[in-house]
Amino acid sequence: MSASAQAFAKAARAAEISVFVDQVIPKLRDTAKACGYALGLHGSLARDLDIIACPWTDRAISADDLIKRLADACKDATGWGYRSGGCTDKPHGRRAFTIIATSDVHLDISVMPLLGKQAEQD
Repeated sequence: MSASAQAFAKAARAAEISVFVDQVIPKLRDTAKACGYALGLHGSLARDLDIIACPWTDRAISADDLIKRLADACKDATGWGYRSGGCTDKPHGRRAFTIIATSDVHLDISVMPLLGKQAEQD
C-alpha cells in the first residue's frame, strides 16, 4: 500500500472514531449508567477505543450482562455491535472484552470487578 493510501486510511479511521465518540459514546454511557457503571475513555483514540467500565452503584450488574447491553446499544446506534471472542483476565481483576462497533471501530472494554455484596451474588 502506498504512503498516500496509508495516510488516507488513517485519516478515514480517525474521522470515523471521532463521529463514533460524538454520537455513540453518550448512548453507551447512558446504557452503562442504567446498569450501575461509569465509562471512561483512555488511550490514543487512533486505532480503536479503549474503555474502562467501573461499577459505580450497588445495583451494578455482572460484566457479561454489561457487555451484552453495550453491544446491543452499539447495534441500535450503528447496525453493528458484535462481541468478538470471550474475555481476557487482566491485572487487578479486570476482564477485557472486545465489541466490533462498526466496520472500522472496535471497542476494547476493561470491566473492573464487583466487590462486596455484589460479588457474592455472582
